[in-house]
Amino acid sequence: MKPFSLLALILLATASHTSAAADIETIELMGDSYAVSKTLPEEILGLYKYEDKGDPIVQINADGTGLFQPHGMPAIPIKIWIHMDESGVPHRQVGTELRYRYTLLIQYGEGGDGNYPAGKYDLIDVTMLKDDGRAVVLGERIRSL
Repeated sequence: MKPFSLLALILLATASHTSAAADIETIELMGDSYAVSKTLPEEILGLYKYEDKGDPIVQINADGTGLFQPHGMPAIPIKIWIHMDESGVPHRQVGTELRYRYTLLIQYGEGGDGNYPAGKYDLIDVTMLKDDGRAVVLGERIRSL
């Protein structure tokens, strides 16, 4: 490899790592600190339907917003961050290469009742079941891949 090509490759790798780490923030929840980012993996974006059929839903948007609908209630707007590891990439609990889980930190907007007050933070998981062609939130909200 030519010296210039090697230098360009190193600079590109450093720049992408720096920009990924730049949007990390820390949020306190239930006595723990979470390093999080609003840069969400594309594979988790979309509409998750109850048992893959309908309401209640969870919507995850690329801009770090979405909707969370409790059973028997209207959807609540949410802000969404993804839990990041110490190297600045989304943390994944890996079972196998085709089955893994991301943890999202969400903040409820206006419209929830006493269980979902505006401003409250919570954690939810997105489980990727690539061998089954599905992504699952809360064990019941499903999106086909």
